[in-house]
Amino acid sequence: MSVKDYRDQSYVPTEWEDQVVDKDSGDVLVEGTPVAETTLGNLETGVMLSHFDIGMLLAFANQLGTLNQKELDKIKNQRILQGSGTITNTISDNGYFRSSEPFKTISLEGYSQVNAPNYDVILTPKPTDESTGCVGKLIAYDKTRNGFKVKMTGSADSVSFLWTLINPNV
Repeated sequence: MSVKDYRDQSYVPTEWEDQVVDKDSGDVLVEGTPVAETTLGNLETGVMLSHFDIGMLLAFANQLGTLNQKELDKIKNQRILQGSGTITNTISDNGYFRSSEPFKTISLEGYSQVNAPNYDVILTPKPTDESTGCVGKLIAYDKTRNGFKVKMTGSADSVSFLWTLINPNV
């Protein structure tokens, strides 16, 4: 019988009965289920169908495991990203006031955020000898799927910073 033939069959279990013989007279009281080609064939069909079912369950479990691993890898890759940037302050013509706060656009190449703008950015200024004046605050804003902007509120000529994107809701 081919594999296809087994898959096309439904299994009906055999009700096995023992042969009962009277000890005194030797007469057969209950015939019992005969061990014949049909009953053994039915038994073989049940074993093969069970084998196929277990194989299908194993394939399904492997597929779920692979999908779960891919999802975990995606989360690991997107959960925390780090980088650095520098903002240069451009002062207006009068030398004291600027028309807008200086900013830097950070691009997230290859790591688009699926929950934008609901991710957090931690900004840490790096102290340098070149920056004069007060850094003020570094603020992340305009968060999108592929990047965000960082602005400086202080009067420093330039500020270098480290950014860490934390994305717990991916």
